[in-house]
Amino acid sequence: MLSAALSGCAGNPAAEQSSGEANAPNISEADQQKAAEDLEKALDAIAVKGWPKDKLPSELPEYTEGEIINSGGDSETFYVKIEKTTQAALDNYVAKLKASGWNVVEGSEPEARKGIYDIEFTWQGGSTMLQMAVNTSEIGAWPKDKLPAEIVPPENSTFIGKVEIIETEENRMWYFNYECEGINEAGAHAYMELLMKNGWSGDTSMVNKDFQWNGKKYSASIEIYEILDSSTTFTCNYYIAE
Repeated sequence: MLSAALSGCAGNPAAEQSSGEANAPNISEADQQKAAEDLEKALDAIAVKGWPKDKLPSELPEYTEGEIINSGGDSETFYVKIEKTTQAALDNYVAKLKASGWNVVEGSEPEARKGIYDIEFTWQGGSTMLQMAVNTSEIGAWPKDKLPAEIVPPENSTFIGKVEIIETEENRMWYFNYECEGINEAGAHAYMELLMKNGWSGDTSMVNKDFQWNGKKYSASIEIYEILDSSTTFTCNYYIAE
């Protein structure tokens, strides 16, 4: 019976196709155009226009050389859509960001960062619309209870993102990065000097130390990974040496 049913379904495809075409509605181009216009009007009606000041960090200046046609997102990423703007206008805006303390990577689609916020600019629709994506990182905490007392962070700094310890060799070797807001180049070198005063050896770019922890001998290193205008990222490696 099943074989007969499948055979019957495939036995007269032309008739079924003809029947389907006969029942299909005939929509004129004028009706299609009107439907598209109605949809555009409906989407326009629910769009959030204007600079969304209450949804963005106070450190972010308003984008004025363009028309804000929509915005939305969540606490992690918030989007702003901008029309009637130009590359020159974007360059002017990025210059404002730089002047107010943002770390900027310039270009046709620049990026900017300050504290826990970073912004990505993207041209869409053949460079007719600019999208601004504002990303917010969490404020991290120093994992004091998981580290030996010899490994300490810079004083009076805010950690950008979670400070996560990664195990690279089971029960023997670990590392982690920690980005510190408020630590510039001078502050980074001062931190390394403080570590050297606490018994670490090296220089202002990298230090090392051996110590006992939980009954075992460890070796550790801390080095400067990246320095920006107002933040520095450090890398710490430590392992069991015996």
